[in-house]
Amino acid sequence: MFVSDEDLIMQSGKGDMSAFELLVRRHQEPLINYIHRLINDYHRAEDLAQETFLRVFQNASRYQPTASFKSWMYTIATNLSRNEVRNRARRNTYFFEDLVEDGADIHETSMMQDTRYQPDALAEKEERRQIVRKALAQLPENQRLALTLVTYQDLRYEEVADILGISEGAVKALVHRARQRMKKLLIKAGLGENVNEK
Repeated sequence: MFVSDEDLIMQSGKGDMSAFELLVRRHQEPLINYIHRLINDYHRAEDLAQETFLRVFQNASRYQPTASFKSWMYTIATNLSRNEVRNRARRNTYFFEDLVEDGADIHETSMMQDTRYQPDALAEKEERRQIVRKALAQLPENQRLALTLVTYQDLRYEEVADILGISEGAVKALVHRARQRMKKLLIKAGLGENVNEK
């Protein structure tokens, strides 16, 4: 029987550790990937995901089911990521470069059978990734966050609005402007008209 995230967080608030562990298992990998896209440091993203779950656990008894659990959790993660970015900016460190997930691990046997993993194809794919990363890095923060949450995290506009603290219409406008800007930047960088946003 499937138990909703909202029910699990309510149970966690009453001290049910198994409910909390299930929440972590459900959301850990997507949360790490989301944070990684924002801060460009996978190991630090793991740390911030742990910090997010710690704060979720610490505040589980105060959770109010007026917003979805996922929106609440991503709000915490977004705020922690923004703080990380601000701290890095103070140290003059470049960030927000690696917003494209590398995907699944590549096994040697599949590499030999699949032409996508031949050196030329891999080099071309990595070059495209670098171009997309640079284009994403040029977006204003709110556009980048909205686009990342909608496109890569598959969140609904309503959930993104809750996370960013803006209206649903504002999220749609941010995503639209981000996609338009990305298309222009990618065409300018030589990726052509047929740009895949994911």
